[in-house]
Amino acid sequence: MKAANPFSLALVAAALSLAPSHAVSPAEIDAEIERLDRALEMSADYESNHKLRMMTLENMLHSRGVSREQQYEIYGQMYDGYMAYQFDEAMSLLDKRMAIAEELADRKRMADVTLQRAMLSATSGMFFEASVLLTSALDTLSLGREQLVDYYNTQQRFYYDYNEYTQTPDMARISKAKVRYYRDRILECTPCHAETHQHIVIRDAMDAGDYESAYELNLKLLSQFDSGSHSYAVHAYDQAVICDNLQLSDEKMLWYARSAAADVKCATKDNASLCCLAQAMLHEGQIDRAFRYITISLNDALFYNAKLRPWQIANVIPMIEKSYQDVRAEQERHTKTLLIVISVLATVLLGICLMVVYLYFRAHLSRRKIESMNAQIYQYNASLVEASERMRSVNTALVEANRVKEEYIGLFLTMCSSYIDKLDSYRRNVRRKLSAGKIDELKQESASSEMMTGELNGFYEMFDNAFLQLYPRFVEEFNELLKPGSRIELKKGERLNTELRIFALIRLGINDSSRIASLLRYSVNTIYNYRARIKNAASGNRDDFEERIKTIGAMK
Repeated sequence: MKAANPFSLALVAAALSLAPSHAVSPAEIDAEIERLDRALEMSADYESNHKLRMMTLENMLHSRGVSREQQYEIYGQMYDGYMAYQFDEAMSLLDKRMAIAEELADRKRMADVTLQRAMLSATSGMFFEASVLLTSALDTLSLGREQLVDYYNTQQRFYYDYNEYTQTPDMARISKAKVRYYRDRILECTPCHAETHQHIVIRDAMDAGDYESAYELNLKLLSQFDSGSHSYAVHAYDQAVICDNLQLSDEKMLWYARSAAADVKCATKDNASLCCLAQAMLHEGQIDRAFRYITISLNDALFYNAKLRPWQIANVIPMIEKSYQDVRAEQERHTKTLLIVISVLATVLLGICLMVVYLYFRAHLSRRKIESMNAQIYQYNASLVEASERMRSVNTALVEANRVKEEYIGLFLTMCSSYIDKLDSYRRNVRRKLSAGKIDELKQESASSEMMTGELNGFYEMFDNAFLQLYPRFVEEFNELLKPGSRIELKKGERLNTELRIFALIRLGINDSSRIASLLRYSVNTIYNYRARIKNAASGNRDDFEERIKTIGAMK
């Protein structure tokens, strides 16, 4: 076996001296996975752009004045676009290139097409066809320097891939020797800075198990390419494989995700990174995402229509199916355990409920006995004063539980007492005047509305004071719900006006216009007009204005 290229040894030594750090945070991985998901969501756009480029090239073929040589070059550009996109179309384009090369009797062009066809066949698993092309369809003595490099590269790729599927030790040994031979030829014929040269050096380091050197060399090679290019996707995949061998499982997923994202942006259907990422996620327990990625990868492989990739992906699907079955079995076990726990808890809860019911009935019977005894006591000791005291006692308890009820029950009692006093005073006055024979004066007093007006104003004043004691900021908060130009300004000495009293009653839960009209001594139509006018001046949606009124003064 030939000695390694001196430049290769220098690169390896330089890599070893760098002492690389392989720390990758979970946040970096999550960010790359999110970028991949976004790229997959836009895959239809990337594919549309690719098709548009191909249509543009196809239109150039039929342009006036395009020579056969130019058509040959255009077919070459189209082949570059279809090589990793659709196998059958790529082969068809090579057939068209070969037809033009034969028509021009250009042996160099025919050799170029044959090498392209051999590489495409080898990478697609058509090893027999690739072998025939490399051994029978090429005159290696007539190949130029660049063609020789392509020939060596195709040969080493053919034997390297073929070795992956070789079943016998003898054939495996022969394939490895061939790979070594052709790689040495490439290193001899290419400059050190060439991508092919660097790629072979990296592959040699990987095959030799020197993955630390391969890591740094491939990282340096990756820096030369745009993250959305096909070359970046290829070398990022190699970086993931290197990380896998270095037991850097987190960083492996990072590079598989970057490679897969580059494949999507290039509209590459013959890809491996997404499938490998799915396998990695499967081991991490991310089954749903793994299944989605493997499905996309399989659909891409079927679209590409080469026999190798679907077969590779099909081997992964049973693993995912088994993981699903394992997860389902685990879920069933958890479900059974949960059902047992729930059954036990339900039994305990049922026992507690029965105990509570039993205690409730005991308490109920005791309470009935106590009530019966109290009823007997009340029958013996009942009196109006005691009933009044009991009512005040109950009212006091209710007042302590509810501040609003306290004020309005107090208001109600005060008004009742006041009206009883006034009614008694009015009765004495009527009796006195009747006794004095002042019937005309009595008629005149009963015909006047001054008493009614005074009582109504007193009622309004009492209501305003009691309501504002409950909701001291009612006016300010009410105005905040109105448009700036429609806010209510009270006259001097006023605490509330008619509009505010209407909505004060609504705040207390009295919504019916007829009831409000009865309380405020207005007609129903007047109350309706006031409500409609204020709602039209509401700031914001008028439909929920009254609901917002009901929140005034509520605890936040």
